[in-house]
Amino acid sequence: MFQFAINSASLFKPLLLQLRIVGAFSILSLCAWSLISCILDVIAQAQKMHQIPCTKCRFFTGDYRLKCTVNPSVANTEQAIGCGDYRHQN
Repeated sequence: MFQFAINSASLFKPLLLQLRIVGAFSILSLCAWSLISCILDVIAQAQKMHQIPCTKCRFFTGDYRLKCTVNPSVANTEQAIGCGDYRHQN
């Protein structure tokens, strides 16, 4: 009986090694995928925020209390991307 336990343990060693390698590769792949996904989300958000024209608008004051004299609740937000009151500052 003891001899069978030793033989069966030696039979499963290569299988366990392969399972560890696959498990480690899977964890590293998931971490890399998560990191790449996070970076792509940050890039997409940055591109969207760079479309906000408020800082180049004539009505933008630059004061934190009143950012825009026409649409103060929308200034410097994503809602300001298609602002109809946008006037380019000379």
